[in-house]
Amino acid sequence: MKLIPNIKLCIGCRSCERACPTNGIVVIDNIPIKCMHCEDAPCYNVCPVGAIEWIEDKVVINERCIGCGLCVDACPFGIIRIDPNTGKAFKCHGCYSEDVEICKRACPTGALQYREDSVAVKREKLASKLKKIYSYI
Repeated sequence: MKLIPNIKLCIGCRSCERACPTNGIVVIDNIPIKCMHCEDAPCYNVCPVGAIEWIEDKVVINERCIGCGLCVDACPFGIIRIDPNTGKAFKCHGCYSEDVEICKRACPTGALQYREDSVAVKREKLASKLKKIYSYI
């Protein structure tokens, strides 16, 4: 399941951002943005040294990172960053050792919600709309 923000519930308090142990979530215009741990993760696919790995169902950057920045460029959400102190990439690791992600526990409104199919459902709805539009052309 993916932890997806419900922007209607987010009040922009940044509790999730402050609670994150990896500084892996950023709130921009009251929208929490974090790693979506993509099924076919572009960051994982471009890493030249195998510094990005799967732990359970989470995409995690390990100590082998050389700071090349390819994962930063590949991330479709723009959430991977290079730490200016270490020169290495960092992002949300999905709290893979926890039962519930820390950012979710910190949210006072419940704006971060586990959803299994919301991304796939939205993709199918969009594809359906596009098919209708292009069938008229």
